[in-house]
Amino acid sequence: MIKKSLLFSLMLLIGIAVSGQNNKAQFGEMSADAPDHNWAYSKNTQSGTTDIPAVMPLPPLKDSKEANFVSVIPIGTSANAFGHFVGSRTANIMVNNVLNTVVYTHRLKVPNGNYIGYDVSFDRGLTWQIDQMNYDPTLPGYFPARYPLGGLYNPEGNTDPQQAYHTYVAPLLDGSLGVENSWGGIGFGAKQFADGAQAAQSSFNSLGDIHHYLPSAFTVQANGTAWFISDRNQWDGSSSTYDGILNIAKGFFNEDAGMFEYEVDEWPFDVQEGRGINDIEIAFSPDGMTGWICLLTTQPELLPYTSYHPIFFKTTDGGENWSDPIEVQLGGEAGLEAIKNFITDEDLIAFYDPDPVPDRNAIPYYIGYYFDMVVDAWGNPHISGNVMLTNVEENTIYTNPSYNAPFHIWTTDGGETWEAFKLATLYQYKAEFDGDVTHYNHHQVSSAPDGTVIFFSWLDSDIDEATDNKRPDIYFRDFLPYEGEIGTHGEIENVTFLSAAMWKANWANMPERVFEQLLGDNTVEYTIPWVYMQLDETLSGNDPVQFNYIPDFKKVYSLTGLQDKVFNEIATVSQNYPNPFSTETQIKLTLIKESAVTLEVFSLTGQKVSMQHKGSLQAGTHTLTIDGSNLKPGIYFYTLTTANQKVTKKMIVK
Repeated sequence: MIKKSLLFSLMLLIGIAVSGQNNKAQFGEMSADAPDHNWAYSKNTQSGTTDIPAVMPLPPLKDSKEANFVSVIPIGTSANAFGHFVGSRTANIMVNNVLNTVVYTHRLKVPNGNYIGYDVSFDRGLTWQIDQMNYDPTLPGYFPARYPLGGLYNPEGNTDPQQAYHTYVAPLLDGSLGVENSWGGIGFGAKQFADGAQAAQSSFNSLGDIHHYLPSAFTVQANGTAWFISDRNQWDGSSSTYDGILNIAKGFFNEDAGMFEYEVDEWPFDVQEGRGINDIEIAFSPDGMTGWICLLTTQPELLPYTSYHPIFFKTTDGGENWSDPIEVQLGGEAGLEAIKNFITDEDLIAFYDPDPVPDRNAIPYYIGYYFDMVVDAWGNPHISGNVMLTNVEENTIYTNPSYNAPFHIWTTDGGETWEAFKLATLYQYKAEFDGDVTHYNHHQVSSAPDGTVIFFSWLDSDIDEATDNKRPDIYFRDFLPYEGEIGTHGEIENVTFLSAAMWKANWANMPERVFEQLLGDNTVEYTIPWVYMQLDETLSGNDPVQFNYIPDFKKVYSLTGLQDKVFNEIATVSQNYPNPFSTETQIKLTLIKESAVTLEVFSLTGQKVSMQHKGSLQAGTHTLTIDGSNLKPGIYFYTLTTANQKVTKKMIVK
């Protein structure tokens, strides 16, 4: 149970020393609990008269013809900065590659910020229809909306973007949690893009058995099913308290009603006493079958040397059934090596002075406040967030660049084992603006439409005079899961360098999937878009804001060697255990997707000594047994065969 209050800013100033007399404030000490910005529901919703600064291009640079500078296109507007985000909620931009369509969801400036709308482009972001209304709070029985999550629904087989829909979910100020004009409702709806189409909307309230708070995660599967998730909270008008329930909402599109109809399932989920859930994400593989829900929190039974960390739930049948929690340990002997070794010896000495530095297996770590996630072509999740040094007992984190870095965490075998990689050195973590607007670095993760390439972005103000993250650029790095044993990371790029977005790309969002175009000659080009809003010293967070779209950051890749892996069914085959053995041994087989499986054993001379037809096995991990009781001592080979693949390994019978 966690109570997030408005005293958070005071906690930051106080700080608590964790060892000896060392003042940890110098290391960027903060609370490990994400601050509760949800009291900001009362922020100004009027259209306002404050001018929004125009997006002006920088003058051309000498000898810059070969540089790949991105363009910036102004799109919609909102009544204030809370039209784009609050805390972890940034599922606002969605791409459909088949339709060449991108849609962006936000609160409106006109009539006012109680309305939900969208901006849409049918030519990959070159021209736009902006500020299209989709939720009307003035209709009977409806209430002001805030902080929307949204995207695009495309009916099966449709190739006409006019026949697709914008859809959204958003918390409503219906007061049904007991505080007048405050939280308790969830609004949802859809509107076809065709000219003259009418919006359809509906809502839930918290007057019945199921109570609602603020949706934190949203996606639309390949099969057209929509999902949103919220951690249920009690609310007293100024602070929230997690009450041990996750609301998992699954929506099916009703063609007659022209919108999604949601069923809400309550999942009991306990966290450590005094803690909460900092962020939630949900994502599915491109085929819609393998999905993952991920929470950043900590359970009552603590993992060694690990504070807030990723906790996953997995489905391999499109969301019909979900696994038990799968925890990823950050520190300790079973933690991730890249995380345990990213801080230098010198920085650890400075941090723990005058006390001795603990063994690296005895140093605790944390990830947060926020993160993002996609699922690749092989059904494996990829998340990105800031990993930091932490004090578990004091519930504090340390955001100084020496102790805080953006990490990629992923699995190559369906969740059996986990990998970690430091993406960059991060210079600034936090930005504070007038109007009670605070932004903490929120990483973004996207993938190719088929999930074969992963893209990361983050914001950083890497300029000499910067003392916080008010003047960020967008930084980018890619990852090829099919190269090498566990994948290969590309080089870091500054997306907004020398563009109109340079030092201005606040709250930049990427979509879950990006645009793709085959170029021929076995190459493919991906266009990775962002939406950001500029917010600097000239604007208060209560003033109207302008959203801007980056349409032309492109990356080209060779398909050589990729197609074979895309069509594979096998993710991993373990070495048999025990080995050597005399009676029986076991093998773990992890499948990317469903396939018929055969297990054969051959002698050293190539003679087949046994064969097992395992039938059709679902995606996931399976344990197979080889009976060696009738085999003579010696060296043998076992071969696992699927529809498109064979894997052979050696074993020894004693």
